[in-house]
Amino acid sequence: MKNIDNKLREYIKSLGLDTFGIIRYELDSLCTIISIAFPYNHLDTTNNNGFSIYTKRLDYHKIVRLYLNRICEFLIQNGYSATPYVDSNSLPEKHIAELAGVGFIGKNHLIITKKYGSYVFLGEIITDFVPQIIDFPIKNLCGSCSQCQNACPTNGINDTNKCISYLTQKKELTQEEINLLQGQIFGCDICQNICPHNKYITKSSIPEFKVLNYMEHEPSFYTNIDNRFFKNYIKQTSCGWRGKNVIIRNAQLAVKFNEKKENRPH
Repeated sequence: MKNIDNKLREYIKSLGLDTFGIIRYELDSLCTIISIAFPYNHLDTTNNNGFSIYTKRLDYHKIVRLYLNRICEFLIQNGYSATPYVDSNSLPEKHIAELAGVGFIGKNHLIITKKYGSYVFLGEIITDFVPQIIDFPIKNLCGSCSQCQNACPTNGINDTNKCISYLTQKKELTQEEINLLQGQIFGCDICQNICPHNKYITKSSIPEFKVLNYMEHEPSFYTNIDNRFFKNYIKQTSCGWRGKNVIIRNAQLAVKFNEKKENRPH
């Protein structure tokens, strides 16, 4: 009879999740944490319209939790407690993922996996299952490379208050912050697009993370979206939580930025 370690690992892989790690970790008390990477890049050719590619899919919180719940059910059926976590402030998820060998934390502050690069979401399960097999960190492969730091137009990697992704999510912006947006509507992929570890990645096999057509319009389309469109469509994505007004504001700023860019002398 297979031990629970192998059964658990095989079950996680059967869900199409092949990048994960299991460790013992000290929270309030010693527990087991399963850290799982959920790749989202289907390697589609998408319109560079100011939305980060992670926002062009269904809200990852719901999708990741769906998969985590299945794994929790497996553990519970085998007599263990299990609690899922998605994007939780109560867990240092990137630190845990690094300890579990899911990937290493790059200079762009993202988890970089061997197979999918940094195009992954993270999810965790805390359980009282005590594994016989635990995972270990992998080598940090950034080395002397600083391409992401050099590519960031706002120096946002070194100063998170200037990170474009962060700024697109703010409700109030100063004129100085507006000048830093670079035509982005929500999120930013500059430090990911330049990363050598994202050059030859494997396509995600998670069907729920395919690109949504309604996130592929030009920025001008999003400058006058109504409540119905927002609720039925954008609200279903990972940027919907911030609200319609921020999306509209950023889209209007993106249109102005692109117009100025086109009118600059070459």
